[in-house]
Amino acid sequence: MKRPADFAEAVLGVVARSGGDGARVRVEEMAAGAGDAAAGGFEASGGLLTLRGTDAVAAASAYARYLHLQGRRITWEAPTLVPPFRAWPDAPATSFGTPFAIRYHLNVVTHGYSTPFWTWERWERELDWMALHGVTHPLVLTAYEVVLEETLRRSGVGEAEARAWVGGAPHVPWMSMGGMHDFGGPLPGSWGERRVRLARRILARARELGMIPVLPLTGGHVPRSLAGPDAPEIEWQGWRTPALDPSSDAYAALVRTFLGVQREVLGDPGPNPVIAVDPYIESVPPSGDLAALAAAGGGVHRAIAAAAPGATWLLQGWPFHYHRAFWTSERIDAYLSEVPDESLLLIDLWGEHAPMWRGGMHGRRWLWTAVHNFGGRFALFGDLDGLARDVLELASERPARLEGVGLAPEAIENNTVYYELATDLVWGPVDPSTWVDEFAVQRYGLDDERARVAWRLLASTLYAPGRTRSIPSPVIARPWHAAAPFAAQRLAGEALPEPARMSANIDAENDPAVLGDLPRIARAARELAAISDLAPQRRALEHDVAELTGHVLAQQARVHIRGILAAVAARDPAGVHDCLERLRADLLDLDALAATVPSSRVETWLDAARAWAETPEEAAIMERDARSLVSVWGHQSSGLHDYSGRHWAGLVSGLYLPRWQAWAEWLAEAAGRGGSPDVEVLRERVVAIEENWRAGGPTATAHRPTDGQADPVQTALAVLTRIGY
Repeated sequence: MKRPADFAEAVLGVVARSGGDGARVRVEEMAAGAGDAAAGGFEASGGLLTLRGTDAVAAASAYARYLHLQGRRITWEAPTLVPPFRAWPDAPATSFGTPFAIRYHLNVVTHGYSTPFWTWERWERELDWMALHGVTHPLVLTAYEVVLEETLRRSGVGEAEARAWVGGAPHVPWMSMGGMHDFGGPLPGSWGERRVRLARRILARARELGMIPVLPLTGGHVPRSLAGPDAPEIEWQGWRTPALDPSSDAYAALVRTFLGVQREVLGDPGPNPVIAVDPYIESVPPSGDLAALAAAGGGVHRAIAAAAPGATWLLQGWPFHYHRAFWTSERIDAYLSEVPDESLLLIDLWGEHAPMWRGGMHGRRWLWTAVHNFGGRFALFGDLDGLARDVLELASERPARLEGVGLAPEAIENNTVYYELATDLVWGPVDPSTWVDEFAVQRYGLDDERARVAWRLLASTLYAPGRTRSIPSPVIARPWHAAAPFAAQRLAGEALPEPARMSANIDAENDPAVLGDLPRIARAARELAAISDLAPQRRALEHDVAELTGHVLAQQARVHIRGILAAVAARDPAGVHDCLERLRADLLDLDALAATVPSSRVETWLDAARAWAETPEEAAIMERDARSLVSVWGHQSSGLHDYSGRHWAGLVSGLYLPRWQAWAEWLAEAAGRGGSPDVEVLRERVVAIEENWRAGGPTATAHRPTDGQADPVQTALAVLTRIGY
């Protein structure tokens, strides 16, 4: 990693912004030990803290590890020290190293599910988090749409067509990878100027910290007017997108223009940039012919090399897993065959669940990353033991051509414990059980056995071995697709239609891992609630208590949904309404609980979107696009409904509850009259509810929470008592 000129100043900035006294901190450079790609160290005596590192990120990581020793930890929910240190406690000289030269952070789609409306203040906190957690290569998609729109215009696409192609802000990541286009928007008139200004600040700070920002490149997905009438299309979720032949002069010219515009508006990326481009992330290439695939992969490489000599192409390995029936080993090898080894870096993206690397990564340089979260959907889970095992194996065995590790979640600011452990493991092995005990102290800044008891309970349930996949929240499920366990149920002697046998998220097979865990999870929430008045990092504790209680509340909704189905089978409409009222009470409690935490209110997301507008008309468009992503997602005909569902106040009461009510009432009507319910009636009702919410109609806006003063801990305790935990 390149050492910035103001090495010490960059690290001291991180210290100061975290609430530390930089005047009593000394920063020194150190050499890495044998076998280490980077190293850091610290010691403190007489109130003076000395931080050492091979680079600024390593020195910032040394600061983080010093804080851990003092029972403190900087996290997403606790970005500053509370209370701040008045003097630095003594600590013995400690050093550490890592074999991983690259520590990657973020996913292309994180820029849709988490960051699309972030301001500089939030990005600054994230960059500090990256430095403290050892990140060297952050992916920065900010202002991609600005660069692409200008590229299209310079390539001959009309201004209105180019602007429409880009679409709305939260869907930019999928547009950037050729998945979609012409959806949402148009973006505000000042968007381009403001986004470029923001992107420049992000890139400048990352480089000050010695990081190498990874910048995106178009894969040649362009409007038909530019692609020409004969260009093939790729398909994703109902969108069909023309694609330039990667081996063509037209694609090479597009890349040259794009990188030129990117350099003009965002600055010089340096002599050896890392460029991310995924031409077929979840789409099948136009041809499976080996020669055509070789030409396509080689074409991308040659276009990059001609416009940016010395660049590395960063390619996600996701398509090779996602469309594994198409991407045979023979086809993958063909696609990569014309790309020199030194010019490609392949990501084993879902390494914690479906690792590619054991198959050899096709002999290429590669990174291991964990995706963990999909869509930002609410789910508390993570295999801590498995994570520790996997990273230790990589560090100790040094698989051929491995260059680093990273985190590539689809959304961040969730399951903090998983990301904290993952980044700690970069610097050496840990015993997960001991680590969890230490985390329980550091998380809240309080050494209390009740915190350790709580996290031991969570480590044996939500974060237990094997929990590499989330357990879906039944609250978020669209009352439509059916689950097999209810196939045998009958109504008036007939099999219930698919929507009546809902839900795919209430599968009885999940009971031991879901309902059986709830008493221990509820106990963990109560243990944490008991120390809420003592914990310096109360914000983090409130966040955890509210989420844990929300998980219990949501998962037990399965019981009420099953009760509705049982009442339908018994042709008991009164029973349906009785179970519906219980479900309604739980969902309203979940909404009220979420409203106590600002980050769990839909209004927080919507207000952030509207803040990028300068006129009421622009604000309405920004809000509609923000609502789309966390509800219908795209068109009604696409298969992504609720892919980004959240336990957010205003979303639970405004969208999920009305849908469940419509479903239950639809079944009650059928139970009362006999015969099978009319599926089209439910379809129309659900679509109307969803479109009303997406448009911010009267029903949707009526559920925006206004009382943010309720105490999260007391609200959670009242909920747990009401539901019997």
